[in-house]
Amino acid sequence: MKPVMALVAVACAAVGVSCAQQPARERSDEPPLAVASIPLPPPPVVDSPRAPLSAIGRINRRRGGFCSGVLIAPDRVLTTAHCLWDVELGRWTAVADLHFQAGYHLGNDLAHRRGAAIEFPAGIEMTKRGLPRRAVDDWAILTLDHPIAIESTIRPVEPARLEGPLPPHGLGGLLRAGYGPRQPHALASARCRAVIPFNPSVLLHDCGATFAETGFPILIETSEGWRVLGLQMVSLNTAEVQDGLGMVLLVNVLAGQRQTVRR
Repeated sequence: MKPVMALVAVACAAVGVSCAQQPARERSDEPPLAVASIPLPPPPVVDSPRAPLSAIGRINRRRGGFCSGVLIAPDRVLTTAHCLWDVELGRWTAVADLHFQAGYHLGNDLAHRRGAAIEFPAGIEMTKRGLPRRAVDDWAILTLDHPIAIESTIRPVEPARLEGPLPPHGLGGLLRAGYGPRQPHALASARCRAVIPFNPSVLLHDCGATFAETGFPILIETSEGWRVLGLQMVSLNTAEVQDGLGMVLLVNVLAGQRQTVRR
C-alpha cells in the first residue's frame, strides 16, 4: 500500500468514516486516533491579527485551558466540542466560565466577551477521554453575551457554501490559523491545500498540525472573500510522509440537528 493511501486508511478509521463512503460501524468507547509521530515545526506567527485572522481568537476556560475559535457572526464562535468538555468533571464546562478573546495575540485582544449559550450536535456522546464518540460531532457554537461590533479591524468569517465535488487537482487557497501548546499566546497561521476527499464532511489536507492543535479553524479564499471551510481534525505524519497530513471537518456538518446549553 502506498504511504499516502495507507495514511488515508488510518485516518478513515481514526474518525469513524469509510474511505468507500459506507456507513461507519459501531465504535468502541475509546476510538483510535492518528497522531503525529514526527515533531513538526510550529506554524509561523503572524505580525498582527488583521482580517481575516482577526476573527480568530482564544476560548479560555475559567478552570484552565484554552482552544481556538473563529467568529462566524457578531455573537457566535465556531470551535470544537471537545474544547468545551470538562474531562475532570465529566460534563460540559459552565457557559459563564467561557471567555472569547477575538484577535488575541501576544497578550492583547481586539474584543473580549463571555459565553451565554452553547450549541452542539444533537445526540452527541463524549468518551472518557473527552472526545466525541463520533468525530464528525466534534464541533460547537459558542453564543456570546454581547455581539462584537463589526469594524475594519475585526469582521466575522462566514461558513463556506460547499457545493459540488472537490476538484481533481485538490483545493488551494487554504489558511490554517489558531493557538496551540507550542505557542499558546501567539496567533500562528500557515497556507495549505486540501488534497483528498473522504466523504461529504471530511477532507484530507496538507496543513500539518499536531494532535494538540486540533480545532484550528481552516479558512478558504473564495470570490466572495474568506470563508470558514472547517476545523482541523486529527493529524498524520510518518517517516514516509514528512510534510504532515491532516483532516478537516467541513462546515456542512453545521446543517444537522442541534441541542443548546445555556447559563
